[in-house]
Amino acid sequence: MFLYKHGENIFDPQKATYSTSEKTSRLSKSETKILQYLIDNCGEIVSRETLLQIGWPGKFVVPNSLNVSIGKLRKAFGQDRAIIITIKDKGFTIKDDNFIRHQIEPEAIRECDPESDDVQYSANEEEEASDIEQEISPRQSLPTWKIVCYSLLILVILFGVALGLGSWKSPPCVTINSDLTICGDIKYLNINN
Repeated sequence: MFLYKHGENIFDPQKATYSTSEKTSRLSKSETKILQYLIDNCGEIVSRETLLQIGWPGKFVVPNSLNVSIGKLRKAFGQDRAIIITIKDKGFTIKDDNFIRHQIEPEAIRECDPESDDVQYSANEEEEASDIEQEISPRQSLPTWKIVCYSLLILVILFGVALGLGSWKSPPCVTINSDLTICGDIKYLNINN
């Protein structure tokens, strides 16, 4: 495992973050791959096509996706936005070789206290463990009484609709002189006239 330092700024590919003194920015998977590739190939001009393949392997994306990712990376750099340089009609490069790669020791997954059965996690591992627990825990279901109430409500509505449709009748119709048919409430009609 490793990370890159640029002055006091830190790019951590494993966590997909870029940290400055002001803030820590979360990077997308594509942005992380693009930045790491540019750093690893510092001093070379990397074509747009290569960066599209690095950022989105095996996928077809519009060329503007690269512009958006480069813009987000520059925003993450804070005041040092000129780290990535655009070479017109050729591609992109890193300003200079100021990124220093540091090897870091992988943290122990867990440390066991021999005197107790408790497992102690580091701060990062606790976050990861809680994320895993959230993913594994089953979705909370509705209490039984709510399910019964909703079911009864639906049945009442369906019963009401069925009753309404069953009792609906077409209005009575009267045919006059075999060519004129009048439909409606007959008591309001003055048929004698």
